[in-house]
Amino acid sequence: MANSKYEYVKREFEFDRSLPASNWIVVRIDGCHFHRFSEIHDFEKPNDESALRLMNACATSMLEKFRDMVFAYGVSDEYSFFFREGTEFYQRRESKILSLCVSFFTSVYVMKWKDFFPSKELKEPPYFDGRVVCYPNLKTIRDYMAWRQVDCHTNNQYNTCFWMLVKSGRTEKEAQQTLKGTFSKDKNELLLQQFQINYDDEPAIFRKGSCVYRAKVETKVKSDDHGNPITRTQSVTTVANIDIIGPQFWETHQDILHEVGTEKCKYELVKKFDTIHRLPRCNWTIVRINACQFDQFSLIHTLDKPNDETALRLMNASASLVMEWFPDIIFGYGFNNEYSFVFQEKTELYQRQER
Repeated sequence: MANSKYEYVKREFEFDRSLPASNWIVVRIDGCHFHRFSEIHDFEKPNDESALRLMNACATSMLEKFRDMVFAYGVSDEYSFFFREGTEFYQRRESKILSLCVSFFTSVYVMKWKDFFPSKELKEPPYFDGRVVCYPNLKTIRDYMAWRQVDCHTNNQYNTCFWMLVKSGRTEKEAQQTLKGTFSKDKNELLLQQFQINYDDEPAIFRKGSCVYRAKVETKVKSDDHGNPITRTQSVTTVANIDIIGPQFWETHQDILHEVGTEKCKYELVKKFDTIHRLPRCNWTIVRINACQFDQFSLIHTLDKPNDETALRLMNASASLVMEWFPDIIFGYGFNNEYSFVFQEKTELYQRQER
């Protein structure tokens, strides 16, 4: 980058937020306006298997591209991607992680469209939003996965009932009214009695969503002099439609969520929690100080009501000392048990560190 006089706009105004250390990172990507997108492209209701497999292909490409991702879970037009707690992917910079994940996923979706819809033109660009959330331990990660899979079941069961009613001649409003207040067992009975559908026989990709992970597979690489196979364990990116709420999958795939290298953790790791936020340049800074529990304090010290002039003058004297001590403060205003201090616009007091 040229060292021009305009370079200050990057140096003084761009800030990278680093995600807290020793937290699992989850990036959740959601389709934007996919209700309209699915109508324009005539997706099948309640589930379009080709569309779901396209999403799975995008997630597979994500895990192949970004090795720090260890697991992904998707349903409908949503996918969650999991990074290990110790990852240093792009120095844990939130904006970098989020923008890379969303842009790569969207690009792959467009590139692979024809693989899954060979006879359909892409009539408008798909786009996705995303968010990054940090979780402190494996329990919350497992609970997050359970939350998404429960949502998958609940939404799919409702949508299956809803669209079967619509396809049988009901209006969408009538279908909504029929399902209002029903429980899971009621929906199962409706599907079985009216449409001879056993919900448990529906494809697992609809009922359970999709998991993407790296499975360890024994692969033959060559044969020895006696013709015996020589195998090697390799990681193969795998898509499966399975239960991830119960313990069985995790007991047989303990390596997925196992933290690698924690035994080598150094004490310097604690410094990563010590994140310093700097206030933006060329902005006026105001610090407002409020007394805590001063109602009780004033009662204990029998301050006059409604105003105690001596107490107010004490506040003013304190403010005067603060301004004498910190010349960058150019104005102070106070009343009751509160005071605001205004710093000059270009102050570099403590390098504009917030805390």
